[in-house]
Amino acid sequence: MSIYKNFSEMQASYTKKIGVVGGSRGLGSWLVKFFTENHYPVQFSSADEHSQVADNCTLLAQSDVVFVAVPIRAMCDVLSEIYPYAHGKTIVEVCSVKKFVIEHYLQLQKQYPDVQANFVSIHPMFNQMIRHLRGQVILFNYLSGSHEWALELRNLFAAHQARCFDMDYLRHDEVMGVVQGLNHFNVFASAKTLNTLGNQLGIIRNVASPPYRIFLIFFSRYVLQDAGLYADIQMYNEFVPQVLEIFKGEVEKLYQIIVQKDRESFLDYVATARRYFEENQEDIGISNHLIEQLGAYLNRLKK
Repeated sequence: MSIYKNFSEMQASYTKKIGVVGGSRGLGSWLVKFFTENHYPVQFSSADEHSQVADNCTLLAQSDVVFVAVPIRAMCDVLSEIYPYAHGKTIVEVCSVKKFVIEHYLQLQKQYPDVQANFVSIHPMFNQMIRHLRGQVILFNYLSGSHEWALELRNLFAAHQARCFDMDYLRHDEVMGVVQGLNHFNVFASAKTLNTLGNQLGIIRNVASPPYRIFLIFFSRYVLQDAGLYADIQMYNEFVPQVLEIFKGEVEKLYQIIVQKDRESFLDYVATARRYFEENQEDIGISNHLIEQLGAYLNRLKK
């Protein structure tokens, strides 16, 4: 007769032990929940009273694979703390900015040549509020040592219908300068503009049709979350200032066109952007679907 009550318990008996540094909040808390639900033995450390172990090195000693899910500004300090004791272990970092993290890891490799550890760098493109992985994007950016755990991790994510892509860490930061840097900057500057204008948000929200309400929804989504995360993304990614410098120039250019009431220049300005987006025709259908769904949802709220 088996000593295991069910398959999940049996699986846990031979599955790698997972540790999560920073497991009490943010993406770390999602990782703890995700691996627990997938029947991995999981422990976490944290800087607050919820930590399950005495410190990060204790967590490392008791784990086969350690995820480092700490604020961007703390990532290098934590890697420096645990790497000297990581021989035979696998470290997975989930930072939103890569270049400075990978460069620090390479320095640690040189500093501790006797430490043979596996290292995986990924970027889950979501936060802890998601309820399932279906359709979410996870980027694999750097791999050192054995590919075994990276493959297991990728297969696990894919089994939950996540979309996994390989992207070199330098290219990652360059692209994230736009995907995150530009979009976050635009959101916060627009949200602050609304705040400065002083109009009551409730009035704006009530008269906004679903397409415009979508903008307000995402202003709220980002402004009401951890500002420190977005500050770090803006300030640690060296490609962000380059993107924002271009954005600043475009804002000034469009502002002058509008102030001068130069309609032809406005049409030309939009036409040049149109050529860039023509390959994205399917997004019009997607936006129509989102707008219709949001309209139906808002109607249900009023009942």
